Amino acid sequence: MTENKLWSFALTIYQRDAVAPACLDLQEQCQIDVPLMLCAVFACLQGKAISDEDLTQLRNLASPWQSDIVQSLRRIRTQLKTGPSPAPNAVTEDLRNKVKAAELAAEKIQLEMMQSWVSRLAAIDRVDGLPVLPAIIDIMTRIVETSSKAKITQTQHDHIRIIATAACQIKDHKAEIIRP
Repeated sequence: MTENKLWSFALTIYQRDAVAPACLDLQEQCQIDVPLMLCAVFACLQGKAISDEDLTQLRNLASPWQSDIVQSLRRIRTQLKTGPSPAPNAVTEDLRNKVKAAELAAEKIQLEMMQSWVSRLAAIDRVDGLPVLPAIIDIMTRIVETSSKAKITQTQHDHIRIIATAACQIKDHKAEIIRP
């Protein structure tokens, strides 16, 4: 299989200051698909145009795997944190860690599926040096708005800005990307 730059990007950005908590809060509060959101951010950084139709295609591609596999593993992992009995204990914590690893592996598969979607998007003519931050904030806001059942709060806007800013700080994707 070819190198998955999207997976490497997701690992890199997720380790940036305040990004993981921002992603998790958006996931919990707005029901966003974090891998899908990071895929859209990555596409923006690659100079790709993302229409609402493109986002619908991406959701259609990712949604079955995300809902049937990733979210199922996440529910099990979350349940093992507090119960049912005999959880939580040392034995069930070991199981929870294995489920967590399986959840991460499932997200990697999802990102691999979405990598081909990114490569099919049309490139936009972007003037070198033109800030990409507004485009990233726009696409993330569209994703959160369509996933959330409530109006976006200021805290959620702040989370979007944290993630978008971190993405823009990853200037040379080859030098800074974490190799899995």
